[in-house]
This record gives sequence, structure tokens and C-alpha cells, in this order.
Amino acid sequence: VGSARGGDGSNLARPYRIPPCLTQMETNLSTNCSTVALTNNFLIRILGSLGAVSVATCLFALSWLFYLKLYKQFLYRLTAYQVMASLFYALIIVCQFTFIEYNDSKYPSCVVVGYLDVIALWMKVCFSCWVTFHLFCFAVLLKNMWKLEPLYVTSSILVPIAISTIPLITKSYGPTGEWCWIR
Repeated sequence: VGSARGGDGSNLARPYRIPPCLTQMETNLSTNCSTVALTNNFLIRILGSLGAVSVATCLFALSWLFYLKLYKQFLYRLTAYQVMASLFYALIIVCQFTFIEYNDSKYPSCVVVGYLDVIALWMKVCFSCWVTFHLFCFAVLLKNMWKLEPLYVTSSILVPIAISTIPLITKSYGPTGEWCWIR
């Protein structure tokens, strides 16, 4: 594991392995170094493309859900919340696609994208837990817990914001390798 030094000599402490050719101050690039850069760039483009496909899929699913007026049924609303959380995460992934090259001017944007990324991931987890809880109550306990919908939604939004704020306060968000997340 290496650490990168900024232009001012400060240690940026990036937690990823830096190829030896990047740590040397040489102008010629070896085959290893250019291969690593091309591989990382290719992987980021695939990630961004899959994010765009996911955005389109989520928008299609939500449009059909509203077109068929399925949102009137509680379980379909829970599914819609899960799809909206997936849409939010997919939009963040597409935003990550724009941060292939990091420089000082994009660093604050990278902190915001990393913060939103963690919120989106936790929202997906929370909504999945609530859907699982509801299905368990409905199938095993034979109780319909539709009255808890406000709790489902508010806790699935507020808990991720609370959890994601901890690294924000400690200034732990930033570039991690090829994307923005907790360093």
C-alpha cells in the first residue's frame, strides 16, 4: 500500500497500491504503468455505463408502476421505495463516472459524491430490511404492517444520513483509488 504526495508535499494517504512506475519521477511510462491506467479507466467506464443502464431500468420500472397505478397497494409502494433508492444509487454511480481524473478543483465535489454514495447504499440496505420485515410479518405472523409505512420511509432516510455524516465530520471522504468514497 502506498501513499501519494500532493503538489504541496502533503501526504494524501490514498489507500491503494501505487504501481512502482508511478512512484518514480520519470517521464517515460513502462508497459506496466500504462496497462494499469488503461485497466482502471476501462473498469470505471464499465461501472459508469452499468450505472446508466441501471438508471434507465429504474426509470422504466417506476414509470410502469405509476402507469399501472400499483402504488395504491402497500407492498408495491415498498417496492417503489426500493427502486427509488436504487435509482438514487445508480445516479451516484453515473456521477462517479465523471471523476476519472482527480485534481484539486474537483476534490470538494468528490467529497459530496462520496457522502451521497454512502447515503444511497445505506438507503438501499434499510429499505431492503423493511421489505423483508414486512414480508415476514405478512407471511409468518399474518399481520399487515401498512401502518408502519411512515416509520419505514423516515428511518430509511434519516438513519443513512446519520451514519454517513460521521465520516463527513471526520473529513474521511475523498478520492479512493479510482472513485470517491471513504478514504
